[in-house]
Amino acid sequence: MRIINSHVHALEPKCLEKIDIRELTKNISSLKDFEKSLHLIDPDEIIKQMDETEIEQSVLYALDAPFLTASNEYVYSLCEKYKGRFIGFASVKPDSHADWDRYHTANILEKAVDEFGFKGIKFHPPLQNFYPNDFELMAPIYKMAQKKGLPIVFHTGSTPFGKFCRLDQANPMLLDEVAVKYPDLKIIITHLGTMWNNEAFMVVEKNPNVYIDTAAYIYEIDELLTPNLIDRIGADKIIFGTDYPMPDVDGTIHRMEDFVKAVKGRLSDGVPWWWMKDNRRVDEKIFAKNLESILPK
Repeated sequence: MRIINSHVHALEPKCLEKIDIRELTKNISSLKDFEKSLHLIDPDEIIKQMDETEIEQSVLYALDAPFLTASNEYVYSLCEKYKGRFIGFASVKPDSHADWDRYHTANILEKAVDEFGFKGIKFHPPLQNFYPNDFELMAPIYKMAQKKGLPIVFHTGSTPFGKFCRLDQANPMLLDEVAVKYPDLKIIITHLGTMWNNEAFMVVEKNPNVYIDTAAYIYEIDELLTPNLIDRIGADKIIFGTDYPMPDVDGTIHRMEDFVKAVKGRLSDGVPWWWMKDNRRVDEKIFAKNLESILPK
């Protein structure tokens, strides 16, 4: 069975050099093991974990945000170095040029897609300090992505980054309005919507153009990815991802293998819903086919 990891962060070394790691870990409890996890950003380590887990490809995110920084150019360089292993997603801080040209950010993203062959866009509203339903700011980006058939990934749910963020910007309910206003825009909600998981599931169930990834903590996968949930929102709407490199809640260093096992475990925990009406396997959909179906050709 083919596996694609839809949620991997690239962290650019030159950007990390500017971070005061001691100050960061002191003020944000979830990052207390940040230094122990730094080796995970080595591209060779990413490939190693993919190979150990038989993950064929990973979606690699660019991101212009505090301490989760990777430029479009850096992500492209990794896509070129490891041909065929990474699928690049572009990013830009949406309000970085809004004071003088609200179309400029859309142009930056479109250029990255056209020049680098990126297949989607990644946003982290709390760390990038914007609201997804701020249409005056976001409309040019949504229209461009919709026209090009690019899925947009939005961080939602748990955001334990202290003073760097506002939780209300991570509410998946904000994306309902986006999905309704742009019905042909493909939207991926992250982390099973944790903290607002019920709201996230409702947005996915309600809107044909909204999907959700499994990039939550291991215990959240066990608790939330139930047979009833899969049956309710549809196996076609769930996409496998790991939020690499995310330390686990007990400080365990991230292993993609653990996330593959967790999702496989949930998918083998029942029989009636294992096969869908069209006789396609649920696991094949969640681990690869659902993502492939929404990527531009």
